[in-house]
Amino acid sequence: MSKKSRSIWMVAILLILSNFIWLKPMLTMRIDQPKATWLWHTSQILNQSSTLIEFLDKKNVSSLYLQINADIPNDAYQRFIRKASERNIEVHALDGAPYWATDQQSVQNFFQWVEKYQSVSENTEQFTGIHLDIEPYILPTWDSNLQGTVQSYQQNIRFAADKSANLGLHFGIDIPFWFDSINYSNVIGEGVLSEWLIDQSDSINVMAYRNKADGHNGMISLAKSEINYASVTGKQARVAIETSKSSEGDYLTFFGKNNAYMEKQLKEVERSFSHAEGFRGIAIHSLESWMIRK
Repeated sequence: MSKKSRSIWMVAILLILSNFIWLKPMLTMRIDQPKATWLWHTSQILNQSSTLIEFLDKKNVSSLYLQINADIPNDAYQRFIRKASERNIEVHALDGAPYWATDQQSVQNFFQWVEKYQSVSENTEQFTGIHLDIEPYILPTWDSNLQGTVQSYQQNIRFAADKSANLGLHFGIDIPFWFDSINYSNVIGEGVLSEWLIDQSDSINVMAYRNKADGHNGMISLAKSEINYASVTGKQARVAIETSKSSEGDYLTFFGKNNAYMEKQLKEVERSFSHAEGFRGIAIHSLESWMIRK
């Protein structure tokens, strides 16, 4: 082979290698992640199950958090979950309230219902996860006795994590973005509350309730520390958004914003976190308000 030919081959090889290096990050990017959402009005599964599932499938939802209503018979849950599983939609048992942070009996009652339900249901009719939305900061004691309230909350979260593991269920929770600024110091130990919660769970939804992706007060900036910590610790994290009307400020929700604008913002969030190992996409609150958007 002539010197000129060798030079041409070397240039060609270098071009191939440089293109591979440039393309590798693109190949590992995870954009257009499946979404998650909450369904609070559980009675809708009685007569609107097909409509709900069609919408979830169309919107690429892979996880539905379905609030438990003990007044609804088991067979209604079983039919709905069976239909959802046919579309590869996981259904997680959802519940929680601020007082659950200090009332373990409510948490115990919830798990007793789930355990009994699972025992009488076929595999394709069973919940695949637990999802808690407790929001302890709404309690008056959050201001008057922060450390005591946080400790009770942590104890109940630990109880729920253990029960979920015993049932073989994925354990997920909702946390506000600002929990990374809450430090705890109690019998459990010392640390940052958001990190402790991520350690205890399999996944979190970071409630970064804003209607813009970029900027100092945008979803990306607000959720960044939780997404990064989840990635480092091998956990999963979603960025949660609001679509219902908010009395606390229009900037907290996509209510009143058109779908094209919302989708553009969500794409920016997905693109920003596409290289984060723990990022699992967007969680949209809630299914009821999402379905009536124009």
